[in-house]
Parts: sequence; C-alpha cells; structure tokens
Amino acid sequence: MGINFLRKADLVLSLGLVCLLCGCSNNGGEGLGKYPKAVSTVDEASAIQSLRTIATAETQAKAMRNSYADFNTLVQLGFLDERFAGTNPNIRGYSFTLVADENQYSVTADPQPSATAPAGGVRHLYMDSTDNAIHANATQTASRRDPQL
Repeated sequence: MGINFLRKADLVLSLGLVCLLCGCSNNGGEGLGKYPKAVSTVDEASAIQSLRTIATAETQAKAMRNSYADFNTLVQLGFLDERFAGTNPNIRGYSFTLVADENQYSVTADPQPSATAPAGGVRHLYMDSTDNAIHANATQTASRRDPQL
C-alpha cells in the first residue's frame, strides 16, 4: 500500500506541475507578445547608457586633443570599444550617428532592427555637447528641441 500511495502522489504531483506549466506558458498568446517589448526596453536602456559613454569619451577627447572626435577616432584613442567603429555603428537595435568638430558634437540613436536585435528600440534619442541631456522622440530622429528624459 505504501508504494501505491507514493506512485499516486507522484502522479498527482506530476499532473499538477504539467497543468501549472501549461497554464503559465499559454495565457492567451500574450507571453510571446510581451517578449519583444522587454527586448525594446533593454535595447533603449543600452542606447541611453551608450550615449552617456559617448559623452564621457567626447569629454576625454576634447581634453586630450582640444577637439571633439568621430567614432573611429574615439575608438583609436581607446575611449570607446570596437563596437563603435565606423560611421553609423549599430548596437543592440540602435543605429548611432555622431557629428563632431573642434567645438561641439551631437549624437543620435535611432531604433534599427537587425538580425541580432529584431525588435529594436522604441524611442529615438539625441544628445549633444551643450548640456549632455538626453532628448527623446517617439516617431522620428530626436533633436535638442525634443523633451528630455
């Protein structure tokens, strides 16, 4: 009787776990729909952090060279890693564009789906050398005129 009881208890426990797993994984199909939103949020947070990293790199370049620099120069100087090499690096679903000269810089980060980050971000981001504030626009490339984050 003890063995039959354990088998029945194992069966009930197993069935309960199966029901629980099925219920959690199939909630009207929303589970998979929420995943891209989470990826977009992570991509946007990564883009915001990248903008802050670029601002720090530009500050270092200005102090060292008395001029702001483009992505390739910032990478060559060791202020940014190789992910930022090129004209418009695409990092975690965002395409970055940097315009820099001796006295100022501006950088945009626009959502850009790719093979490795199909969801991309949601908001377009902007930052420049005037105050290092990050501005956002939900529908188009952001500028200084857009609201700050």
